[in-house]
Amino acid sequence: MEPLAVLTAPLSTDLSPLTRHLWAERVVHRVVESGDQQILLLANPADVERIRELLEEWRDGELGEPVAVAEKEENSLFTRLKSTPLTLFICVALILVFGWQHVSADWISWLKNGEALWPEGRNQLSTYVQLGLWGLWRHTILHLSLVHLVFNLTWILVLAGAMERQKEHLAILVLFLFCGLSGSVLQWWISGPGFAGVSGVVYGLTAWTGLRQIRFGVPYGIPKALLGFVVFFMLLTITGDTLIPGLSGIANGGHLGGLLCGFLLAFIWPVHSSIKRENDEPR
Repeated sequence: MEPLAVLTAPLSTDLSPLTRHLWAERVVHRVVESGDQQILLLANPADVERIRELLEEWRDGELGEPVAVAEKEENSLFTRLKSTPLTLFICVALILVFGWQHVSADWISWLKNGEALWPEGRNQLSTYVQLGLWGLWRHTILHLSLVHLVFNLTWILVLAGAMERQKEHLAILVLFLFCGLSGSVLQWWISGPGFAGVSGVVYGLTAWTGLRQIRFGVPYGIPKALLGFVVFFMLLTITGDTLIPGLSGIANGGHLGGLLCGFLLAFIWPVHSSIKRENDEPR
């Protein structure tokens, strides 16, 4: 494809303000000299309209300094992380705890919490009072492998990040506390101590974003099929472990407890009035 000439100007004319904008917007172009003239050549004809806008501003003296595209792209990784400080803080905290697990053995006692009470005391309220909220919830922030940690961090960045961009900071904290606690309680009831991981919270985040996106139209930008896939996968592992105990090695109680808690909180938590108005408008 031949380059398209979009501007001819004397050599004395300074085209640099215009070309800086073109480079900043990643418009492929070239300035060549021909006799006492300079010609601005455009590689892609699809950029002609944008060139015309810039030319008008340049001729009117209204062309300011360009802003790099990388700074303007709202969906860039850096911009997304910058817009979700709470999510980033949670991920960094989990990484630091994982590092602490490799320099200290104090966390091992967390996994043994209530060993003497299970299974005889699992149906007694006094058992859970004795274990305490912290004693049950702290399993959530432990991870026994790097792969498990990375997998959970990835989903926290996606799901909690989507929530935080909807200004649901308080909801994120509530989900971390209650989904982590409900998952730990159910998992301890099913198999006793010795489990770890924030997966119950991840399932709770999935339930929250999935239900509120489908039912209330909250624009998280999460694929709607994700919730169905997660529920199907959980039912598959529960079925496998029921038929062959220990088949998957997955803490199904933690996942189920977190998922159910996430559904409950998503259903009873108020929806922002602006989203309600959007959904109530006739289409």
